[in-house]
Amino acid sequence: MTDIAELRTKIDAIDVDLLRLLNERARVAREIGAVKSREGLPVYSPEREEQVIRSLIERSAGPLKAEAIRAIYCEIMSAALAVEKDVAIACLGPAGSASHQAAKSKFGSSVRYVFLGSTAEVFREVKRDDADCGVVPIDHPEHGLANQTFDQLAETELSVCAEILLASEKGSHNDTARFLVLGRSSNPPSGNDLTMLMLRIEDKPGALVTALEPFKTLNINLSHFASRPAAHGSQDIFFFVEASGHIRDFQMVDLFRELSRCCRAVKVIGSYPKANS
Repeated sequence: MTDIAELRTKIDAIDVDLLRLLNERARVAREIGAVKSREGLPVYSPEREEQVIRSLIERSAGPLKAEAIRAIYCEIMSAALAVEKDVAIACLGPAGSASHQAAKSKFGSSVRYVFLGSTAEVFREVKRDDADCGVVPIDHPEHGLANQTFDQLAETELSVCAEILLASEKGSHNDTARFLVLGRSSNPPSGNDLTMLMLRIEDKPGALVTALEPFKTLNINLSHFASRPAAHGSQDIFFFVEASGHIRDFQMVDLFRELSRCCRAVKVIGSYPKANS
């Protein structure tokens, strides 16, 4: 029978190999960071992150569970980002807040967090390039929809590049808080995406039903609806919807053509990988 000392010796040898490979990975990540900087590419690539983790989970023969692989690679990728550059993530403070916890679940412990007092400040920090990404609340089981976030999304030129799901403090799987990650550029498809759109419609009977008809006609699934009043003095409504698929999907071309006929304006908020539930 193998004794514990022999097993620990095996673990030590594996750890040495792991460390060597992790350092090798970090060196390659640094080279990638140099290419991104030279070509003006965003440091954070959520579609690539999701593709890598999804592929690893599919290839895993166990005994590690999918959530364990995600947690491990969250920190590995966090360390890699920090090697590429001094990555700053803006979120609502203070340290330990729900927004901070959500941000850490996505970006890990190796990046730098900037704590701010309002959603508007998070948007502003990312817009002026003082933060690489921002994390803002969109839906919380205890506080409802984050109307400040929707108001900012209606006005901003930033894009939503990822979503984060976080179990609430109650710990129930049914009580999940949801956050969005803001960036300055759009994402390529990941293979399992959502697209958030803002529809500006006239506030009159039947206008919303008419605006949603193209989604039904093209068999595009919708989720997560929200509405906000348009600018002061206007009778229009901003209606936010999430559609299954990426904005580059061929079907989206038909969708926009039809939406333009029944909406006063259509705005793409962003396409992003669907979060692991």
